[in-house]
Amino acid sequence: MHVVSNVSIALSVFLHTACLAAGQSSVRAVTTPDAHLGRPLGADSTLADWNETRSYFEKLDRESARVLTQKVGKTTEGREFILSVISSEENLGRLDELREYSRRLADPRGVSDTQRREALDKGRVFIFVSCAMHATETAAPQFAMKLAHELATSEAEPWISVRKNCVVLLAPSLNPDGQDHVVEWYRKTVGTPYEASELTKLYQYYAGHDNNRDWFMLTQNETRIVTELLYSVWRPQVYWDVHQQGSRAERMFIPPFRDPLNPNLDPGIISAINTLGTRALFDMTREGRSGVATGGTFDMWWNGGNRNVPVRHNIVGLLTEAASVRIATPVFLPKSELRAPDGLTEYAPSNRFPDPWPGGWWRISDIIEYEMSFARSLFTSLARERATWLENALAAADRTIASGANVAPTAWLIPSDNEDRGAVRRLVDVLLRAGVEIGQSQKEFSADGRTWPVGTLVVRRDQPYGAHVDDLFQVQRYPAGEPPYDVAGWTLPFLLGVRRVEVQGAFESELARVADADAAVQKFAAARKSGSADSEPPLSARDSDTWRTVFKRLSDKQPVSFLRKGGGAGSFNTAGLSVADGSDPLVLKSMPRVGLYSPWSGSMDEGWMRYVFDVFGVQYSTVRNEMVRASRLQDFLDVLVLPSVDSDELDRGREAGTVPDQFAGGLDPEGAVAVEEFVRAGGTLVTLGSSSRWAIDLLRLPLSDVTRAANASTGKEFSCPGSVLRGIPEESPWTVGLPDSVALFFSRSAAYRELDEKERDAAGLPKDLKIKPQVLLRYAPTRLLLSGWIQKPETIAGHAAWLRVPHGAGSVHLFAFRPQYRGWSQAAFHLVFRAILFEDRIGERE
Repeated sequence: MHVVSNVSIALSVFLHTACLAAGQSSVRAVTTPDAHLGRPLGADSTLADWNETRSYFEKLDRESARVLTQKVGKTTEGREFILSVISSEENLGRLDELREYSRRLADPRGVSDTQRREALDKGRVFIFVSCAMHATETAAPQFAMKLAHELATSEAEPWISVRKNCVVLLAPSLNPDGQDHVVEWYRKTVGTPYEASELTKLYQYYAGHDNNRDWFMLTQNETRIVTELLYSVWRPQVYWDVHQQGSRAERMFIPPFRDPLNPNLDPGIISAINTLGTRALFDMTREGRSGVATGGTFDMWWNGGNRNVPVRHNIVGLLTEAASVRIATPVFLPKSELRAPDGLTEYAPSNRFPDPWPGGWWRISDIIEYEMSFARSLFTSLARERATWLENALAAADRTIASGANVAPTAWLIPSDNEDRGAVRRLVDVLLRAGVEIGQSQKEFSADGRTWPVGTLVVRRDQPYGAHVDDLFQVQRYPAGEPPYDVAGWTLPFLLGVRRVEVQGAFESELARVADADAAVQKFAAARKSGSADSEPPLSARDSDTWRTVFKRLSDKQPVSFLRKGGGAGSFNTAGLSVADGSDPLVLKSMPRVGLYSPWSGSMDEGWMRYVFDVFGVQYSTVRNEMVRASRLQDFLDVLVLPSVDSDELDRGREAGTVPDQFAGGLDPEGAVAVEEFVRAGGTLVTLGSSSRWAIDLLRLPLSDVTRAANASTGKEFSCPGSVLRGIPEESPWTVGLPDSVALFFSRSAAYRELDEKERDAAGLPKDLKIKPQVLLRYAPTRLLLSGWIQKPETIAGHAAWLRVPHGAGSVHLFAFRPQYRGWSQAAFHLVFRAILFEDRIGERE
């Protein structure tokens, strides 16, 4: 992936300035969006694809000295990712100088009082505007075109002052791939019975709509590009994330956000968010924009969203959510069908919702006008009080650095004896990309009464982005009150399976700055077991890198053996099949034929499983409904993986008449029968999350999901919408070498127990049923919650999280949770790998 460098930025500015010096005029005719598109911007039932959008910004670059458009990287599918920098000719002519002022404000360490004053006096407010993170929220790219044209050409306020006092960094789409997929599908279906129907695939290759939750894990090209632009290249003071939401409540949500408030967030930044949002409510109401609401739905608790992570970097993070249309098709909404904004009891005036929208037609052009209205208010505030916003950024950085030096924890350590070097590498990589400074000890040192060896990684909190580190490394405890909307706990080292240590007191250590994640793990003790003198030492299955090696060898038909007993238990021998006596090796001669089911509705869980498979080199084929319904899966599969898809979708799929016939229908009945016959014939079925319930019903397994039962004494049901829990492995061939506890992510998941004889009779199961589930991983019986929030943990404590059930000649592995959740929970990835590989019969297949 290529991201624009400082050198290329300087070259772009030089060429841009040279064009201006050669006589280019900023007031010459600049093409309007309407003229560029050949149709009115925001016209009903029309959309701009990425080529139309990108080429307009490139045209602005050629036609206006106030616009500098840069190619800053490639998307997942290889499209150009662009950023337009818009300001006055003078500001663009000294862009490197302004970027240096912004750097000083973001990181004032070692900056003299004179240099601080210079940055405040001569600096400009940098505001980053991101559009179309979610490609089905279709108005934003066209809004970006209109905003850019106004900024480049208007000689009215606030645009004159904005160009003078601000530098606008405008990303017209954070998801160009998805923009093209959505536009292509909409153009095919508009005017047909399928108009505005959902796509038959994810619009973002791996993440789909989950791409908004990737901003601390940085799995996707797009999030990596923007992250580097934010924290290494531009360091803006304000970030505005332009979104859409459902169509039946408020016309636009704007800040302030609802409680709870994460205590790691700087109070000056939070107050700034509230101030700008409240001012926008005032300004938009004055402009006649009815239906604007604040304070509902979206909180300031969790990390990971693309307006949340900047706040942990002392950036004012703003989110707007406009009411949607049907992709680009207008909707008519009578007042009787409108509902109260989140947190209000009726659709009526309130302090948070002073002027309800009366109902009527809602068009994509309305969305653009509401977004422009918010832009006018926001940019007016920033341009009018330039010094205030720069001073606020500097003060927040000062507070963060001082807090890290004076308030415990003062640092976080990643000890060099961590066995999963692959996970450590990933952790270091995401921290470095987020602008975090990491040191590596050059000598043994002491901290909090313990001694730490050479190679230990040290992340000090007295740095500008120390709050981001603290928020990722500490244990979250969601406050009492309303249940969380989504994620309540996300402690990153837990999810990755990395041991980290908090340091409470002051300490001294000789550190070398880490610049590369690969280099950071070179001094770590190798996560290997001792081997014989004439062979390579076995590779520990606890190291993520080991699994990449194993899958590569098996794909190349090079055998490996997994040692299940003795001193090397839990390791792979890749140097040959001869092993020490008593090691009870499982010999794997080639990669099993793995199929990953993909419904015609675009499953995000399937996308994340694809991501994990691709990253670790697991060869697989995509399996569609029609392939399963054709039966005889054993002809081309050894293992079938069902991602978390609910039973109704698995059985019925997409309803006939809502999509073209080839995409309609699900597995029921012949596909379900084919799956059952595949297992009975010796296949392995691996089910994740919701699909496990479907498999239990299909195969008539004697299991019950305990999360569906309410506590009769209190009437309160179990709830855990998103937290890190602890799993305990049971002794079995599938769990050899696992750590004593495994962190897993539980998001409205399940927990299973075996039915007793009476319950089997009540369920109509045969009395001679010989199926005996084997529990491989249980939810911890005590101290279940590692990070986040859970209501009634006793409901699932001690019950099964991962089971293997023999069925005929085959078996099914049931995961009650999603081991690959959003690409986060690397500590649990290899549970799926074990389910795929560790059947003895696979070793017998040539």
